[in-house]
Amino acid sequence: MNKILSLISAAVIIAAAAMPVSAQSWKAQYPWAAESVQYCLDNDILAGDEYGELDLGGNLTRAQMARIFTDTFNLKKASSVDFTDVKTTDWYYPYELAIFSSMPKRGEEFNGGEFVTREEFAATLVKASGGKAASSYTITNYSFKDAGDVDDAYKNLLETAVTNLYMLGEDGFIRPKDLLTRAEACSFLYRAINPEADKTPITGEAQVTLAQAQKWAEAKGADDIFIEAAPLYWDYGEQFGIRPEVMYAQAGKETAYGKYGGAVLPEMNNWAGIKIKNPEGDRTEDHETFATPDDGIRAHYNHMSAYIGVEPVGEPHDRYYVVKTIAWAGTVKFVEQLGGRWCPDIYYGYEILDMIENMKQ
Repeated sequence: MNKILSLISAAVIIAAAAMPVSAQSWKAQYPWAAESVQYCLDNDILAGDEYGELDLGGNLTRAQMARIFTDTFNLKKASSVDFTDVKTTDWYYPYELAIFSSMPKRGEEFNGGEFVTREEFAATLVKASGGKAASSYTITNYSFKDAGDVDDAYKNLLETAVTNLYMLGEDGFIRPKDLLTRAEACSFLYRAINPEADKTPITGEAQVTLAQAQKWAEAKGADDIFIEAAPLYWDYGEQFGIRPEVMYAQAGKETAYGKYGGAVLPEMNNWAGIKIKNPEGDRTEDHETFATPDDGIRAHYNHMSAYIGVEPVGEPHDRYYVVKTIAWAGTVKFVEQLGGRWCPDIYYGYEILDMIENMKQ
């Protein structure tokens, strides 16, 4: 995404003389959007109506979307547009000119008063912010049951919005045709402007103790080999500067808490489902075997280091070098980003976060 040259200037969704809005009321009703809505309020993206109501559950029009994106991303205005309903007297006429080239799908009319859908807003957000359409529609299609409902004109741009975590689904649905609410508009935009917002770093010091992790593993009915592996995870966490609870939770997910049961066998000491250099499928022989539990845990950390861009320890396994050739290698900084990269399921990272929260409790 191109750098934003200036912050949002007067991109007010409802042009009205706003009265003070009660933060208590909307934060209680929309806790999931509290940070993003506050950002939009602070930067004049959102304002209350004459009664002081934010109407976060209300829908966003195409004209309002045009104004937001124009002012936020400094869009250049076209000399003219070919919409048959465009009038120079429209309050949003300058914004029609600016958003024209960022609209993935255009009809004969602009229909400025029409409400926009989640798919239209997300796809337009990617273009307006300088992002590029993904080369495929693989991750979104894999992760969401209603991914097939997305308009063809939006699919690859939506893939970018999903993998960059601007647009989030719920319960396995992306809801592309739903009308976008004002709260959702704030959330999508905030995540695009602030890529680190609402995300959990993979690197850093442990926020869970070794004792907590082992107690959690025992409560999960983990195999003894998994419980006994925990100290090695905490030792390597210090060496790599990677949070060990992230790695330990991932190992729990990948190995069924040391019980395995899939193609990878316990004696392979493969804690993360790491494959060989050129696998042919998902058979046992398509996965790496490591000599000792210590070697396998170090390989797990080395594998993650290729994703996040830290130096490996010792000689890495073959698959490490394969990951290093991928375009996004070294750019994965947050647990939430593991979905779609480590695993095609976009929810993968969120499942690991749930496991970490359980460890803390």
